[in-house]
Amino acid sequence: ALPGLEGLALAAEAAPAESGPAQTTAAGVSGSIPAFLVLIGLIMALIVVGVLLSMARKGSITPPKGGWVSWAIPVLALVGLGVAAYLAYVETQVVEAVCGPVGDCNAVQASPYARLFGIPVGVIGIGGYLAMLGAWVWGRSGNATARLLLLGMAAVGVVASIYLTWLELFVIEAVCMWCLSSAVIMGLMLLAAAAWLAAAWLPAKPKLRRRVAN
Repeated sequence: ALPGLEGLALAAEAAPAESGPAQTTAAGVSGSIPAFLVLIGLIMALIVVGVLLSMARKGSITPPKGGWVSWAIPVLALVGLGVAAYLAYVETQVVEAVCGPVGDCNAVQASPYARLFGIPVGVIGIGGYLAMLGAWVWGRSGNATARLLLLGMAAVGVVASIYLTWLELFVIEAVCMWCLSSAVIMGLMLLAAAAWLAAAWLPAKPKLRRRVAN
């Protein structure tokens, strides 16, 4: 065989092997856009809550009085608890998560950032949501301290969600839709906890005394 033809044959055989990785499909559609929107939304939630609480303390605005605000808190906490429990199961049992068509949650769970101080993030989430449920039960009597504690825990959860979402976008370069779901729940929890605390600042209505007939 001619030397030139042998070189062409070798190049043709090597070409498919080199182009193989480029043809590999991703585990799902990129979730960078929803992750970025969630990140911006969480930052905005912190700012909005700070401004609205300041206005409510001064009496400039009136918080919602409906009981739905109070009951939204345990509903959100239970949903968040379910998400955290599933992530804790995936992290502790080292099994693949059901990710869906968007993102690659298994890549996120396999990263070193899935643990904080050696504890799986899902387990920490379970503890956080249970603590918030406890604060909600304590604050149902109108205790402003319990409601302030709930707000503080929700704020810490939002800050942690901002950090984890930033890691997914710029460090891990993979997005976990379960994590984003928990972040959205935490943002809604912060808004609900702020409204619930502001309602405790409203002046108590004077009780009407019944007139005694002479």
